[in-house]
Amino acid sequence: MLQMGAQFESLKHRPDFPRIVRLDSASLSPVSHMTKQSWTLVALAVLLGALYLFRFTDLGRARQIQINVSSRPFAPLAAADDPLPVIFGLDREWQLTGLRVTPLAEVTNAHPKCAWNLESKNGSTPTRGFAYGDDVPGMKPVGGTAAVKLIPGTAYRLEIEAGRARGAANFTPQAAGGVQ
Repeated sequence: MLQMGAQFESLKHRPDFPRIVRLDSASLSPVSHMTKQSWTLVALAVLLGALYLFRFTDLGRARQIQINVSSRPFAPLAAADDPLPVIFGLDREWQLTGLRVTPLAEVTNAHPKCAWNLESKNGSTPTRGFAYGDDVPGMKPVGGTAAVKLIPGTAYRLEIEAGRARGAANFTPQAAGGVQ
């Protein structure tokens, strides 16, 4: 063993023998060795990645609620000038936070008169659909007013909200008079 130690000692004095160099933590950081061009390329890659995410995915966009509007021709107790029941179906279960039915002629007004207006602070019970004028669990009428009777042949717009998601559908109720 003594002999190995002597050989090691003789190697230490040779100029081609690797020397131990102490480095501080700043010189070990890969960030400190990056050039301006490297930083520019990293910034460009991050920018292109963010652009891709927001442009070609649904990230950052408000989700669209798909609404299916249908009338049910079965209304045995309806008068001839009463509208048929209108049913609204949704694409999946939503916790609605706002629901408004407005005559289409009034949609562009600053303060349109709503035929039916419900809201909820925490969201309704998850629902896939509802009928016009029915209670939607978890939602309350705005101003305490109930739904106004729809006028057959008049176009209306339903607008619903579920958090940031929104949806709208136009519909025209039909008169129950010709249906038996």
